[in-house]
Amino acid sequence: MPKIHLPVRYYRALPIDQPGLEYDCLEVSVKRVALIGMHCWNIGCPEGPPIDTQYCVGMGWPQAAQEAHRMMVEVIRPAMDAAREVGMLVCHVESDWMDKQYPQIPSRRDDHIAPARSEHHQAILNRAHGPDYMTESPLARMRRAEVVSTQGDEPFVFYTDVLHEHLKEHQINTLIYTGFATDMCVLGADGGARQMLNRGYRCILMRDATVGVETPESFPERLATRYATHLFEWSIGHSTTFGEFLKATKSLTE
Repeated sequence: MPKIHLPVRYYRALPIDQPGLEYDCLEVSVKRVALIGMHCWNIGCPEGPPIDTQYCVGMGWPQAAQEAHRMMVEVIRPAMDAAREVGMLVCHVESDWMDKQYPQIPSRRDDHIAPARSEHHQAILNRAHGPDYMTESPLARMRRAEVVSTQGDEPFVFYTDVLHEHLKEHQINTLIYTGFATDMCVLGADGGARQMLNRGYRCILMRDATVGVETPESFPERLATRYATHLFEWSIGHSTTFGEFLKATKSLTE
């Protein structure tokens, strides 16, 4: 079974008076790895719903949305193609918020049942995202970005347990995450790294294939992205880069 040698890093917490980054190289069987494309939404993409300045949804602010689109075109799609070329499984994880766009994918969401929220809670959501954002904002019309769409019979799932079943079928034990948003969905959503770590998977973040929900103030320094990457490297797994991944996969085809 062909193997790649993937340079990675993690954050060593102990001893706590001498913490720091540690570097390693993982030997990974190609058939035991899946590349995950997480929540690659098309809000603000050429084929998707345009950004509406009256709603803060998707990647939140235009700077992060534009950066996410750039990454999908320049990093995530090429990473997916490199994975496909060496026979590595590519999986697509999305939110069931878009279940109306993909009726063929089983969904457990029932939008006829209104969530039980207090008046204060709803007011805070309206303040943060805009009134009726689930039905009136670009969120209601979003799909997966075309540039990172599925090919062939690649898994496209909404839920952790469904992803887990696909991965078990292929005997996968290692996940390489790309996608969005670093500080929210990649860490904690269904199919995200924390949930899959709980299922026993080794998780690796491709740290230049993700961006957090950055405000206009935080975007120049990527504060949300950097802190989420730190959390991943400290308490979830390892990180790598697109360049290292590409070099590792190309070594099998040269």
